[in-house]
Amino acid sequence: MQSLFLAITISCLVLFWLAVQYKLSVTVYIIWSFIISSAAIAGFFVQFPASFALTLLGTVITILSCYKLLAHSKINMYLLLVIHILRIPVEYLLFALFKAKMLAREMTFIGWNYDLFFGITAFVFLITGIFYRKIFNFQIFRLWNIFGICSVLIVVILGILSSPIPIQTIAFDQPNIAMLQFPYALLPNVIVPLVILSHILLLKNSVTSKFQ
Repeated sequence: MQSLFLAITISCLVLFWLAVQYKLSVTVYIIWSFIISSAAIAGFFVQFPASFALTLLGTVITILSCYKLLAHSKINMYLLLVIHILRIPVEYLLFALFKAKMLAREMTFIGWNYDLFFGITAFVFLITGIFYRKIFNFQIFRLWNIFGICSVLIVVILGILSSPIPIQTIAFDQPNIAMLQFPYALLPNVIVPLVILSHILLLKNSVTSKFQ
């Protein structure tokens, strides 16, 4: 599972770089990935679970910084949609972690996680967009991005509330411990930000029609 997860993470970074063609934005994520990975490998998050919640602040700063860098850039809509398609194998991994008793049921597709739907529909938009580019200007595509962001944020909230920290309110019988360990700590701190940023860029460029 770890190898597959690392492959997905690297794929997201490569696809994002190819989609935006802006080296500095990806460099920000590579540095952030190194920081999170180092802390997770050292067991810092396992020893101090509450500190992991604080990394979300760094994640928010990373998203805002990258968006500022890319606000006026043309992006490749198709490659950003492929990033969303990768949410399908991510959901498989989350379910496997649940079966291994490392993740709360609420964070999987049999719980309150609807990301599998957005991964599948991203594939539909990708195929449709290849033959009919105007689909990216339709209201349904914009709504898809808005609800896709909401879906990701729901999972993030579930991850926080099911983690073994003072504010835990759900999943006491099987808390979210996977995200405290390497490489899964990269999910909320690298993959999730890239997914959210991809949604934001797709939404913005759908309105301005600045896409390749």
